[in-house]
Parts: sequence; structure tokens; C-alpha cells
Amino acid sequence: MTLLCRGPVETRDVAEALLLHDDAWGVRALDDGPVLQVCRDATHPVITVLGVRRVDSLDEVRRILPDAPEMATPLWWVDAVAPIGDAGEPGIDAALEASLDLDAVCIVHGD
Repeated sequence: MTLLCRGPVETRDVAEALLLHDDAWGVRALDDGPVLQVCRDATHPVITVLGVRRVDSLDEVRRILPDAPEMATPLWWVDAVAPIGDAGEPGIDAALEASLDLDAVCIVHGD
């Protein structure tokens, strides 16, 4: 999924917004820190925040996401992934809720 944030965010900001969905969840760093994984427990990741990039051109957003809504730039592009199937539903729900706190648009890809 992709979150398009209207204001500056960092990976940690996104993870903290995701944690608001369930106060029992925790965060762990992967790859020495640039990737953060929100987990239900030590063996069950809910959603992984892969990174944040500033985007200064809406043309770049449209090139990759042609159905993205019209938005002012700059914006901050957040890539995140959730497990496939029912196991991914909590992560998707958390991302949709977090988008409100982050002043973002959440675009869920795939089924």
C-alpha cells in the first residue's frame, strides 16, 4: 500500500500512527533501522513500513499511480506492506486509520 502524506513524515512517525490502532502492538527495526515493522507479537508482523520519500512532482506520482487523487506537492510517499489474505487485514485497517492522523491518502494495491 502507499500513503501519500501532505506534510513531512519519517518512518518512525508512520509506525507510531499505526500503533494507535492497537495498543498491544509493538515496533521493531529491520535492516538496522530504515525499515520498521509493526507486530502483534514477536512472530506476527502486521504491517511493514519500507520507507518515506519526498516527491516534488505530481507527474511522478501519476506515472506510478495513475489513479492517485489530485494533491499539492511536495508530498511524502510512504511504502508499506501487509501480509497477504486475512492476516493482512489488521495492517490495512491500521493504515487507513493512520492516514487520517498523518493527513494522508491511503491507496491499497491488489486484492
